[in-house]
Amino acid sequence: MLALFNSYKDAGRISEALMVGRNAFNRNPDSSEIFDAYFAYLCTLAETLPSFADRSHFAEQAGVALAFYTENAILTETVVSDIAAYQSRLDTICAEISNVQQAKADRENEEIERHNSECLKKLYALKDKLQAVSAQADFDAILAQIGQVDAEIDKDSFTREQSDAYDALTKDHTELISSKMRELEYKKNVAYNKQAAESFAKAFSQFRNNEGKYKNQTQLFSLVSTTLFSYDASRLFNETLIYYNHVYSYIFSKLDDDGKLALTRFSIECERKLR
Repeated sequence: MLALFNSYKDAGRISEALMVGRNAFNRNPDSSEIFDAYFAYLCTLAETLPSFADRSHFAEQAGVALAFYTENAILTETVVSDIAAYQSRLDTICAEISNVQQAKADRENEEIERHNSECLKKLYALKDKLQAVSAQADFDAILAQIGQVDAEIDKDSFTREQSDAYDALTKDHTELISSKMRELEYKKNVAYNKQAAESFAKAFSQFRNNEGKYKNQTQLFSLVSTTLFSYDASRLFNETLIYYNHVYSYIFSKLDDDGKLALTRFSIECERKLR
């Protein structure tokens, strides 16, 4: 059996060598010669394989074999001494694997910590950009960047300092986004109201310059539907509404009864379309 085991081992046929070695040891659990060869091979694999998962696996198998041998061997002073030596070698291997794995984990954690710190720096910079933004497109672009950077962060690996910094940033971003949304919405409404006021003025001017033309309800609808009634009243400021009411009242006062009814109907129909 040992000859076949050694043949596979020397040929680098790991699976076959392990199968033969395990079979020989299970059949002869008290054989010091067979155990020594099988245990030594498991230890060699645990010391030299590139994969730490494999190394850990074979170190564990060596421990199982050693425990089985200890239970079944005919114990003498020499055998007890040998078992202590086997255990010492295995302890050294396990310690080395553990140390290397811990060093690898430490390096990975350091890299994650460094990456998280870089992401936090980017979020701080984006907060400053968000504070200065004045256009909706730029605002949307920065929000998208914040989302992308946030998705890159490994929050489960935060240090206490990073966690505190992130929480503070999140609070600042939330407040700033709300404030900036109100600011941009107000700017849009200002522009909307300026446009509305100009449109109302256009309706007023065109109607006053040719009142007779707008006794025709088709002409009247063409004028008011594209000017006076083309804006959402809920977005208009009080000042704009006052001017709207002035223009509406003027036009209304100049129409006959049929025209007044038509203007009222046009107002209702156009307002419904805006909703």
